[in-house]
Amino acid sequence: MVRVLKLSGPVTFPMTTSKSTQNTVPDSTQAVGIEQLNTLHRFLCQGDAQYRVFDMGRRVQKLAMEEFVAFDNCARPYPYPFKRQAQLGIIFWHRQAIDKQYVWFLQFPLDEQGLLVPDARDAFLVKLLERLGEAMLAAANSDKIQTVLRDSPFIFEPRQDRMAAFNAHATYSLKLPPSTYYADAYRYFTGESSLDKWPTLGVQGIADFSMRIDHHDAAQGLIKTLPKLPQQPFQNLCMFLENASPAAGIVEVLAQQLDNQLQADEPDIASIIACLRAASNSPARGLVEQMVAQVLQHQCSREIEVLAVICGRMWLLLTNPSLCELYLQRLAENDAGQAGFNNLLADLLFIPGMRRPIMQAIGHPNRSEALAKAVGELFGRG
Repeated sequence: MVRVLKLSGPVTFPMTTSKSTQNTVPDSTQAVGIEQLNTLHRFLCQGDAQYRVFDMGRRVQKLAMEEFVAFDNCARPYPYPFKRQAQLGIIFWHRQAIDKQYVWFLQFPLDEQGLLVPDARDAFLVKLLERLGEAMLAAANSDKIQTVLRDSPFIFEPRQDRMAAFNAHATYSLKLPPSTYYADAYRYFTGESSLDKWPTLGVQGIADFSMRIDHHDAAQGLIKTLPKLPQQPFQNLCMFLENASPAAGIVEVLAQQLDNQLQADEPDIASIIACLRAASNSPARGLVEQMVAQVLQHQCSREIEVLAVICGRMWLLLTNPSLCELYLQRLAENDAGQAGFNNLLADLLFIPGMRRPIMQAIGHPNRSEALAKAVGELFGRG
């Protein structure tokens, strides 16, 4: 089961957050008039709220306040575009009602440069202001906020696994207790309970465990248990580890699991993808690069699902010129043909910072005939 957060509040957690762990709203924003509430940041600040922002697109991850405010001001491209949109999870609470949090899941279109399309944000804010006036974000207006969001084209409902990952991130970020499902997940993945009891695990518990693998002896227990896990709980865990930052010891076990699959006569693609996803956000970048290089040198790398995981979760590794060249070579030979090449390459080119390494690899004098042909067809020269 997943503790589901509503599209808008109130959502109540047991509050244990101290003032020292909260964002402080700058005093200069407190007296801004309604006519100046032209960004989400100013809207929240004027309502005397504190908030956190999470990306909900490529993976669930916290956005630095500086990143969000710059994006909100149309001064910086969105760092993690997904289908040419910014998908955001915003959790906020009033200073005078810290026992209640409100959650918005918002998606806004991006322009050709990856910047926020201001008309979309403005349309969202105008509708809120029309309903709420100067009393916006007051606790008494929670029903009005809920009503105005219900028919907004800028809201979305995350998948169940993304919702669980968001819950885990939110409670971890706010220093709140995990869900009641965490204890069972902890015992299972650290080897304290029988491995055949995985059907009783709550999805939210797995998400909470993944976010807290640096707590107590969780990492050491997981390192011992990981190779023994049945297929289903292994894949479920990997799905949530992509939203966390597993340490090098866990990545080493994942790398061994990956190697076992690549050495098999018939590798299991789902397991390969699971290993890549789980390791994708680890700070042990060298180990993860080795995993990607190993996969790209294997015939499984022609599978479009494998290439999509590298593109969608591990794009930063492709700033390495040799990995980028090898990736594009395999992409040109993928089993989904030209359409697969076009879609994934367009996705990569839209990510901030990726255009230069991609274009350099495309223009490499030693590029293969397959890559030259795919690029030619993409740009209409085939």
